[in-house]
Amino acid sequence: MEGDDQSSNYETYVSNVYDEMASNYERIYLKLSQYYRHVYSELYAVFRDYFNGVKIRSKILDLGSGTGIWTRLLRERGYHVVSLDISHASLNKCVRSRRCSDPVQGDAVKLPFRDGYFDAVVAYGSVFNHIVKTEDAFREVSRVLSGGGYLIFDVDNLVCPDMAYESLLGGVPIRGFLKGLISGNGHVGYWYNHDHENIPFRFFTIKEIRNILSNYGFRLISLRGIHVLSNVIPSRLHQWNNGITSSLASLLYLFDDTLGRHAPFKYMATTFLVVSRKNNA
Repeated sequence: MEGDDQSSNYETYVSNVYDEMASNYERIYLKLSQYYRHVYSELYAVFRDYFNGVKIRSKILDLGSGTGIWTRLLRERGYHVVSLDISHASLNKCVRSRRCSDPVQGDAVKLPFRDGYFDAVVAYGSVFNHIVKTEDAFREVSRVLSGGGYLIFDVDNLVCPDMAYESLLGGVPIRGFLKGLISGNGHVGYWYNHDHENIPFRFFTIKEIRNILSNYGFRLISLRGIHVLSNVIPSRLHQWNNGITSSLASLLYLFDDTLGRHAPFKYMATTFLVVSRKNNA
């Protein structure tokens, strides 16, 4: 990995962050933030297209399930869902709320399932961005998926206006941003401070996503951009502010839906929403 990977204990740090956030996660990301409500509405649109009993069969892995938002929606549609997350507290909430019937605490880079067990894997919520050894996670997902199985996920994009802002503000190392811009390799360590520890967050480029999918036996079915024009508003403002910022964002969302479906505009989005399918053996 290129970038600023400063810790070999990232799994523990990520787990601790989400353990602490478990009780308030939905309030924070679904009720208080217009930015994330818009992301989730876009994720749901693709979710509905693929999981309303048409294209996917029965056994689903909700990878990075958290408190079970997507697990619940899948179970309501009659799927058998295994909910895997690194956070013990998040899974506890998932069980207490009766969303999860088959919770598993584990790491995406070492999945405790037999080869070809699942018909689809959903990894919503920037799951792969939280994994430093991302290629290992994609390898494991490919292993546990049956031939023709779907992998549906979202990842945050390095090459977009918001990351240019972050590189100037120090959120992303400017050298890593420029290297990704030139080379198409987005392996840049991004770190949130948590109790004086560094938490990894890794951004990708479209070139890198295509290469990873191809390397692990997937073909790209579709790619949509989320927050295309609206990412001219720095996410630091967009995520939590109301008032004028919120009104401007709502206006820009009207253009995002169309731009997010078409190249080259979608490649400048803050987030990629990816549907891929494992090749048959």
